[in-house]
Amino acid sequence: MSARFDPVVVRPLPRPLKPFPQETESSFLSRLAAANALPVQRLQRPSLWLTSRLDPIDQLSVLSGQSRTTIQYAIPRWENKSWNVSNGPLALTPRWACRRCVARRTGNPQQDVMIWMSKHHDHVCIPHRLWIGRAVDSAAGQYDLADLPEVVQAQRRHYRLLRRYGPAVIAACYERCSTFWHSLFQRGYRLSDRAERLRRMSPNDRQVRPWQPQRYAAVYPEIVEAMSLYASSHWRSLALGEEEQTRLFKAEFHRRLTQERSLRTTARHWFLTEMITTAWRIELAIKSAEVKESAAQVDENRAHLPGIE
Repeated sequence: MSARFDPVVVRPLPRPLKPFPQETESSFLSRLAAANALPVQRLQRPSLWLTSRLDPIDQLSVLSGQSRTTIQYAIPRWENKSWNVSNGPLALTPRWACRRCVARRTGNPQQDVMIWMSKHHDHVCIPHRLWIGRAVDSAAGQYDLADLPEVVQAQRRHYRLLRRYGPAVIAACYERCSTFWHSLFQRGYRLSDRAERLRRMSPNDRQVRPWQPQRYAAVYPEIVEAMSLYASSHWRSLALGEEEQTRLFKAEFHRRLTQERSLRTTARHWFLTEMITTAWRIELAIKSAEVKESAAQVDENRAHLPGIE
């Protein structure tokens, strides 16, 4: 173990514990405390009278029996305290790690681990076919997609789009297309594939509630299909072009996402307008991300120039 030792204040705990990749600080501290039958507060402040000479990483290294390098790589915020996880195309959010991945790594199927995941891009654990994205409020609530291979395939396609177009484009597409689709369904837009998925997800004719993970998983393939259309600069340019070009875009949208029945008369105009407005919103979001990235690159270059503060 490479960390310095503080024999007075910080001592190794009886049961060492290895952090899970991308685990949050609070999750690891809670698991370490539970493994050693201690309150979390004892780990955060081992002594009420003495102050440790170790920094937080070395202190946790001694307590957990892991090297400093292991802590830094597994828990990214300890590697870089200024790390921004809440904004931008690669924004991260705390979510429950796939329960089957946790069981395989820890040997404990009852262990719950909170990790940093992408807000926009991580929704399915592909190897274990579990929905781990939106609306999952516990590890036990992760939905099994064994009978819904199209949802797993949508996650694979999402990652392909991410590699092809980059995080700025796909993050903008995911946010706007998600909002668009959920608004569409509230206005009576129906797709036979989504309806069939919801039937498979609701045994005994039990209704799937709007806040349940199944509701988001059922529409995910359609969101990814729409993302593939809006991510293309060719199709976005048609959506934002003249009337004839816009007509071609609308025809392509309906070809890829054929509706089961027509919208109500009152919603048709909103739908056509929102289809084009979504393209505008995505275009503006992409340009804004590019400007921020360019500004950040300029600041980084200045920081490396001698004599410039």
